[in-house]
Amino acid sequence: MQGLLTGLVLAALGAGVAGAQTEEVVTLATRPGQSIRVLVQRPAGPALGSVVLIGWGAPNQLVRTRGLYVVAGYVAAVPDIAAEFKRPGGADEGYRSSAGHARDLGAVIAYLRPQAPPVWLIGTSRGAISVANAAARLSGAERPDGIVVTSGTLMSSRSDSQSAQSTVRGLNRIAVPTLLVGHELDQCRFSPASDAAAFRKLLTGAPRVDVKTLSGGISEGPPCESWAYHGFNGLDQDVVNLVTAWLKTNTPSR
Repeated sequence: MQGLLTGLVLAALGAGVAGAQTEEVVTLATRPGQSIRVLVQRPAGPALGSVVLIGWGAPNQLVRTRGLYVVAGYVAAVPDIAAEFKRPGGADEGYRSSAGHARDLGAVIAYLRPQAPPVWLIGTSRGAISVANAAARLSGAERPDGIVVTSGTLMSSRSDSQSAQSTVRGLNRIAVPTLLVGHELDQCRFSPASDAAAFRKLLTGAPRVDVKTLSGGISEGPPCESWAYHGFNGLDQDVVNLVTAWLKTNTPSR
């Protein structure tokens, strides 16, 4: 799976894409005793909305394409995780489905909402757990207007694997539009594209759940890493085009 430390991203401020006008790191107090850093990149003109991208490490597909979302007209935010979840060399294994992590993401959403609504939560790979957990728990200004999952760990393939299905309570409480995106040749055993159909049936409270499957690109390295089909290698613009078109279709009327 992709690396866990967003600190790698925060050190890679020079990896932006042409068209992005400002990129900064902001620190948000999210709950008593906890704060997180957020890498925020804004478009030159009026924003169409905001996307909170849950991915860790500079090669991660969402992190490396944040500039493409900005070019498409969205404020892109990549949050770190709270200090209480960090461990030497990584992070607590269960943080993604915790109430605290959901509150941290809710604080990012609430921060962005007055600046560039609507606010969408997008996660890839194990970020699917973070996204589903937040959408199931949050309400009011902290709740995302919709969620997107790419190459998500949606269903449990074995007893020792974590997935959105096995770790997130109350998936039926997800009540926002949802998009599930996979690659037809994803060989990562934790995220086969075929899992989307089964996961879709669990989201009984969502007003709509769309499933899209991409093909093409190239695969290099381990099957669960960012440069494999799992990470849509060679399809970055295709993924962004697909996601942003869906966001526009599902943008609430103002």
